[in-house]
Amino acid sequence: MDRSALAARILKTDGVLLLVVALIHFAATPFALRFVSSQSTPEAFVQIGPPFLLSFIVVGILLVPIGLSTVYSADSFRRGEPWARAICRFNALGVFLLPVALVMIMPARYFRAILFLVAATLVWIVAISMSLPLLLRPSAGTHSTSK
Repeated sequence: MDRSALAARILKTDGVLLLVVALIHFAATPFALRFVSSQSTPEAFVQIGPPFLLSFIVVGILLVPIGLSTVYSADSFRRGEPWARAICRFNALGVFLLPVALVMIMPARYFRAILFLVAATLVWIVAISMSLPLLLRPSAGTHSTSK
C-alpha cells in the first residue's frame, strides 16, 4: 500500500472513530446529567443543569462534523488537494486539544467510568493517529522547487 493510500485509510478510520465518540457522548448524556444532579442540591441543579447539558450536547454535536469532514476529505487528501490537507490539519489540531483538555481538567477518578474511559481512549488514539497522514503525505510544496 502506498503512503497516500495509507494516509487516506487512517483519516477515514479516524473520522469513523470520532463519530463513535460522538455516539458515546450522546449515550453518556443521561448518566452525566444524573451524576451532576446527585452531586448538587435541587436548587443548584436548576441553575447548573441546563448549561451543563448544553455544553455536554454541544461537544457531541461538534464531534459529528469533525468526524464527517475527516472521512469526506480523506480521498482528496490522498490526491494531494490543498483544501483537504487544510481540513485535516484543522481537525487534527482540534482533536489533539481534546485529550490535552482532558488531562488538564478532569480528575483521575472520572477515568473509572467505562463510557468516559472508552471515549477518552478513542480520542487519544485519534489525536495521535490524525497527525500520521500529515507526515506520510507531505504537502506538494515540501518537495517542489521555487519558480
